[in-house]
Order: sequence, then C-alpha cells, then structure tokens
Amino acid sequence: MSVTFYSPAPIPADERARSEAVRASGLLERVEDPALTALAKSARKLLGGDWAGVALLVDDLQIVIASSGGQLGRYDRARSMSAHAIVAPEQVFCVSDTITDSTFRSNPFVRVGLIRSFVAAPIVDAAGYALGVVCVSSRNPRVPLGDAEARSFRSLAAQVLAPPAAGR
Repeated sequence: MSVTFYSPAPIPADERARSEAVRASGLLERVEDPALTALAKSARKLLGGDWAGVALLVDDLQIVIASSGGQLGRYDRARSMSAHAIVAPEQVFCVSDTITDSTFRSNPFVRVGLIRSFVAAPIVDAAGYALGVVCVSSRNPRVPLGDAEARSFRSLAAQVLAPPAAGR
C-alpha cells in the first residue's frame, strides 16, 4: 500500500526578507491582542466557519496569534495551508473542499476531519510582503467566495496591520 504525503507550499523567492518583515512588523508581540481576537471573530462570522485565526508565517513556523473557535499555537509550516496563501498575496485563497483537492486531501488536519474548507486572505505590508493570513476553516465544504465576500474578507486582513489601541 502506498501512502501519499502532503506536499508543503512553495517557499516565496523573497522568503528571507519576508520573514524579516514579519519580525519587524510587531505582530509577533500581539499574541491574544483583543483587537485581533475580535477580528478573528468577525472573519468567522463573515464566512460561517468553525474556526478563524490570524496566523503569521516566519521561518519554518506558522504562529497563530489570535483565534475564534480554536487554539493559539505554533505549528510546523510544512503542514500549513496558510503557507499556500502567502505565495499569491494579491488573492484570497479558497479551497472549497479539501477532500477532493489533490493538494490538500493528505494534509494531516484534513485527514482527521478538522478542515474540509479553508479560506485565507493574506496580510500584506506596505512593502508588499505577505506576513501571514486571516483564515477561516470549516468541517464542511463551502461554495467559492463571491466578489463582495472576498472584498470584505480582504478588508479584515488589512485591519491586522492597524496600530494597536493605546493602553494595550
């Protein structure tokens, strides 16, 4: 019996500079920031998912700094669906049904039933680096995003880089 292993996303050509931009952004210090948690809740509500998060990709890690419906944490980037989204920072990344998608059906999170659909909007800084994503996953398949839904979702991702409110 042969086993198909999950293949990780390609690494962006500018990965070293992109990872440095993540570190310089200050977002790694905003773990559990109430504004980012509220943003994750808004993303989850907008797309009707089971889980939503703000995830940064740096070096070989995906670091979830805010979430709604799940946990924060550090994960192996090689298993990250978000890593696929940062390769095309100008687009909202959507996998309507991970079980039928040849790229993702062997992903460990898909195989155990945690992710059936996945949507991610890259968090893009002023220099054009995709620092991470706002993402929403569900245990159910979904229809592809409409234009208005995609615009609203991209708008949420843009809000991640807004300066934190004073006193936090």
